[in-house]
Amino acid sequence: MSEKLQERALAEEEWVFREAAPVTSGKKRRGGGRPTRLLAGALIPVLMLISWELSARLGWSDPRFFGQPSTVAEQAGADIREGLLWDETRVTLVRLLLGFLLGSVSGVVVGLVLSQSTWLRMIFEPIIRALYVVPKLALLPIFLLVFGIGETPKLVFVGLGTFYIVAFTTLAAAMMIPVSYYEVTRSYGLSRAQGFRWMILPACLPQVVSSLRIATGISTLLVIAVEFVSSNDGLGHYTWHAWQLFLPERMYVGVVTISVIGVLFSLLVGAVGKRLVRWSDEEFSAQR
Repeated sequence: MSEKLQERALAEEEWVFREAAPVTSGKKRRGGGRPTRLLAGALIPVLMLISWELSARLGWSDPRFFGQPSTVAEQAGADIREGLLWDETRVTLVRLLLGFLLGSVSGVVVGLVLSQSTWLRMIFEPIIRALYVVPKLALLPIFLLVFGIGETPKLVFVGLGTFYIVAFTTLAAAMMIPVSYYEVTRSYGLSRAQGFRWMILPACLPQVVSSLRIATGISTLLVIAVEFVSSNDGLGHYTWHAWQLFLPERMYVGVVTISVIGVLFSLLVGAVGKRLVRWSDEEFSAQR
């Protein structure tokens, strides 16, 4: 009797294995490889550049105002050889990374702390949400009065936009942890610190990574905005100064450079986050 049961179990395991194989291969066929995704992502930008160049050459647009990719590329090459574009890019990158780190770290810490204390949420959450709806540029004069003229108000300004997104997402993720998870930690006899380390942090991490990737775009937008209105260097000043001097090619160089930095920064944060929550991505992929 036992031999028949063992044979039946082995047959069921073999059937499950054979049924699971087509799902994986089907997912690969639907998703495509990395080169396919890169080509698909580059399709629209390439078509836009071709249309832009053709419209300028055929006289459909005035190149004095709208330029054309070939002349913009020449201007970019000249500014790179002079070191101007690299100097402005380096300044913006430093501000972007420091402000992003300041906002993301403080956002994760505040979100986790508030999630663990009802009293702290009652005291601090209303004021944080009230300040969130205030336009960030409206707070810049206050930062200049408090911190003075320098890099500190710019970093606080950039970090603030990241802070709100990450803090609210972390708080919401921690508050949505099922009660059964806490019961499991108590049944295993874990202390509060151990439960925080082995249950709360892993449960919140996928949502935190998603919020960090969203915050990359907000941080890029804010660092350029603050360089527009309160800076004598950086890509924001580079682009705005080109507009004031009516240098459309240089202005478009700044716009394209800002776009490239935003995309690469988002991809970098996404790649790092994917390694941190690889187990979550694999589980989600298996469910699709």
